[in-house]
Amino acid sequence: MDLRQFLGILRSRWVFSVSTFVVGAVATILLVLSMSPVYGSSAKLFITSPVGQQVTDPTAAYFASQRLASYADLAREPSLLQDVINRLNLTGVTREELAGQVKAQIIATTQTLQVDVTAESAELAQQIAEAEAEGIVSLVARLEKPTSGNGSPAFVARIVGPPSISQTPVAPNVPLNIAVGLLLSLFVAIAGAVLRDLLDRTVKTRQEAEELSGAAVLATLPFDRQLKKQALTSEGHGALAEAFRVLRTNLQFANLDAKVESILVSSAVPNEGKTLVATNLAMSMAQSGRSVLLIDADMRNPNVADLLGLENSVGLMTVLIGRTSLDEATQVHDSGISFLGTGPKPPNPAEVLDTQAMRDLLHGLRSEYDVVVIDAPPMLPVADASILMREVDGALMLVRHGSTTREQLRLAVARIETVGGKLFGTILNRTPRRAGDVYGYGYGYGYGQEQHEPIGEQARRMVGALGRGESRSSSGRRVSR
Repeated sequence: MDLRQFLGILRSRWVFSVSTFVVGAVATILLVLSMSPVYGSSAKLFITSPVGQQVTDPTAAYFASQRLASYADLAREPSLLQDVINRLNLTGVTREELAGQVKAQIIATTQTLQVDVTAESAELAQQIAEAEAEGIVSLVARLEKPTSGNGSPAFVARIVGPPSISQTPVAPNVPLNIAVGLLLSLFVAIAGAVLRDLLDRTVKTRQEAEELSGAAVLATLPFDRQLKKQALTSEGHGALAEAFRVLRTNLQFANLDAKVESILVSSAVPNEGKTLVATNLAMSMAQSGRSVLLIDADMRNPNVADLLGLENSVGLMTVLIGRTSLDEATQVHDSGISFLGTGPKPPNPAEVLDTQAMRDLLHGLRSEYDVVVIDAPPMLPVADASILMREVDGALMLVRHGSTTREQLRLAVARIETVGGKLFGTILNRTPRRAGDVYGYGYGYGYGQEQHEPIGEQARRMVGALGRGESRSSSGRRVSR
């Protein structure tokens, strides 16, 4: 992964990164500010041989240093800690808890033992340090007392002075803790974004879509929040309307051997935007002066009629069973396209579409319209689109950026090949507007890279992409070279 890819990941997942960092920062601040202050106190003891005795032998000096280290360790001896608890009447404090508050160490190159104590108040810390120091003095006197009862002890301990007291807490260090927490939050945000991208199996680039489908990406449709308010682009303004013009133009080069007359628009799974694309593509083609018929063949979930504001009570079903004629069932929209709805919902949509009457209807429509655009159900959940694939010139496959998985796209294309259908190309839908080179085309001016690329160059590029590494038989099946 190079720097460009790394920055692209952060840009594409900035919402996750920022959210993670903000949550971590807030949690850090709340945690640090909620921590109770801890105060400290220190007491020093001088441990040496009685007056008049000197340790000159190296072996004896080493033994003395080991003896000092032993007393530092015995500062947290359970019986000593219990004496401190009893003396100060520390109710509710166990020996284990007090041991965590006491630390003893030998000051290097000296015979001084320093006892450091922490507590919830400065006064309590000083009291514990004083009681601990006195306890160590008594412990040393008891342990160093000669067993014979005569003579002087080898070592004695004396308290140097009263334990220190300070009203300034030793913990927490608020600035340091917040800084560390913010750095950890930033690391988790960046690492999480990279990990999510590595584990992400969705299609996000035109290169991935072309490699998985074996066909060119005919258009990248930018994400437009206005689609929630106005789903149609008949006004012809903006990046999305221009993207459909690019799609309309690129379709002219998708099948150079034959005139494109009937187009099936589908997707691998639901909610990829196929209905919006089929409707807007039909309207864009009608704007170029061609007669266009838009058919809603998704009998399981028809939506085109609601999108156009037309009636869906008559349509394919009423025509196929002879209840109405084709002319009576066809409606004309203000944009200039003709529309044929699904009609009443049948109990067996796949069987209805796989009839001779349906095949005859689609064949007859070729002579009445320049272009027939069919909004078909998704490829993977049901067989409806596979049945229609045999009766059209080719299909457009919707790939939703960051939603359609690689496996879903691969299986959908394989199903088209299985029935002998032809894939004109794919459409990368809902791409980020600031995707730049990471996602294929940029929309800095509002239109995209396609408008600056000559049509002839587009044709050569797409034909190369369509035939890269393979060719197709006259029946539309893919044949390896």
